[in-house]
Formats: sequence, C-alpha cells, structure tokens
Amino acid sequence: TKASDKNAMELANQFFESGFFQYSEPDLMLDNILNCVNDTYFPQQWGLRNTGQYNGNTGIDIRACDAWNLSTGSNINVAVVDQGIQLDHPDLQANIHSLSYDTENATSPSVVRGDHGTACAGIIGAVGNTAGIRGVAPNCRLISVSSTLNLMTTNIKQKLADGINWSVQNGAHVISNSWGHNDLVSSYIDDAITSAITNGRSGLGCVVVFATGND
Repeated sequence: TKASDKNAMELANQFFESGFFQYSEPDLMLDNILNCVNDTYFPQQWGLRNTGQYNGNTGIDIRACDAWNLSTGSNINVAVVDQGIQLDHPDLQANIHSLSYDTENATSPSVVRGDHGTACAGIIGAVGNTAGIRGVAPNCRLISVSSTLNLMTTNIKQKLADGINWSVQNGAHVISNSWGHNDLVSSYIDDAITSAITNGRSGLGCVVVFATGND
C-alpha cells in the first residue's frame, strides 16, 4: 500500500538476502500483456482491448474485459439487418436465434446474400471459446434479417423497413443496421425506426444502431 516502507521488489530482495528463503520474487501485475479471454484472435481485437498491439495507444478501447464482469449479453436478442448471417458458422452457431427472416422474399429462414452480415454478427456476438474472435456481447442471441443491400433492388427502402418492423415484432431488443446511404432516405425507414424505438421491447423501445460509414 502507499503506507508501505518498501515496494514489492525491495521486499523480495530483503527476504532473499535474509538467508531464510530459497526463492523470493514479487508477483508483478501483468495486466498489460495478458488477455482476459482465450479466443484465438482476441489479441488482434484492439477495439476491445488495446495493448498497443498495432502501435496504437494502450487503453484506447471499449474496456470489454471490464464490461464482461457486468454483462455478456445473456437474454438479449440482437437483430442484424444486413446481408444475412451464415447460420452454421462455427464461431456464431451457438448464439444463432431460431428465428430469421429474408426481406427479399418475405419468408424465413434468412438467405445469405453476401459476407457483410456474418462479419457484423461476429463483431456483435461471436461465441466465447478457444477459436476465432470474441463478440462484444458473446452470449447474446443473433437474429439474422437478410437483404441484398443493393440500392438498385426494387422497393429496397420498403424491404429494409420491413426487416426492421419484423425484428420489432419478433422480440429484438437491439437492431443493428450497418448500412446507410443518402439514396435510402425514406418515410418507410423513418417510420420503421420510430416504431422500433417506441414500441419495441413491449413498449420500452428497441435500441436501434446505424453505421456512420467508413468515410
């Protein structure tokens, strides 16, 4: 403690030099180099835990390890409105919700129409295990809502709005939308978002998240 006369290294030397101990060494804190989980690629996820691994500033992250002591997303349903999630992905399968939806055909199950949705789902809810990465909420349930996300698709605005509305009606607590474009501005989508944040979660309102873009 701050009241101690010596630090751990000085005390270890004093004990060793007394001749009464074969070994004496301080139990140094290794927080900056150890990971709090053992997923294979977690050390590369600087956004969750930044140890300066890409020449960045240590500690500039979302403090995921601390947050996981409070919650890992259990009992939370996250609808991923995107190109569809690979439902049998080995790092996601355990967290895949039984419900899914395809906005193009207005049917279930969802259809994988590109790899973007699976990547986003991994960031959100990849399972905590010894393989792959770890999601921000590794115990949440992922609901796949698929779309082409192609601006040239007929009625794309209405279809995306349908995906948001379906998510609300089928128990989503959080709705993730990693897409956006000025050409998608529409009363369909605005109304769907308003309904989600007003009527979702039995009147508490869903948390609706949109990407800000890469530029």
